[in-house]
Amino acid sequence: MNAGPGPSRRAFVGLGSNVEPASHLRTALGAIAGAFGALRRSPVCASPAAGYHGPDYWNLCVAFDTSLSPMELVGWLKQLEARLGRRSGEPRHAPKTLDADLLLLDRLVSAQPPLPHPEILTRTYVLGPLAMLAPELPLPGSQRTVGAIWAELRHTGAIEVLSPDPLQDRP
Repeated sequence: MNAGPGPSRRAFVGLGSNVEPASHLRTALGAIAGAFGALRRSPVCASPAAGYHGPDYWNLCVAFDTSLSPMELVGWLKQLEARLGRRSGEPRHAPKTLDADLLLLDRLVSAQPPLPHPEILTRTYVLGPLAMLAPELPLPGSQRTVGAIWAELRHTGAIEVLSPDPLQDRP
């Protein structure tokens, strides 16, 4: 999956779940590692469901290298969501087995798919895990790092780092 005609670029993907989140996020991490190789990930953060009353979401960010185009990678992520039980046409504000969003692809700025992902600047549950993973990363189209932006916005929404890490294998 990682090999292809294009250059390899660093992808940052936001993952979230509030339906059996430990199981679905572990499965997603395994699928991503299987398709793209080594990955890095942020801590798992919990946040209230946005826009409706429901179970808390678990969110994290992963980084890996890929030679897929932005649209190919978004398509791959949508297929992963579907494999984990997400149905096309679900309401935006509803429980989800997996939400997988391409946040950044190197320094690429594009309209379709939107890069950087617009929710980076409006959702603490997106920005927080990204900043925890790569605080020195410059936000494309900005002169600031994601860590500096996080320092300004962290008080605008509740997220809690889950400790111990609920996705860590236990003996």
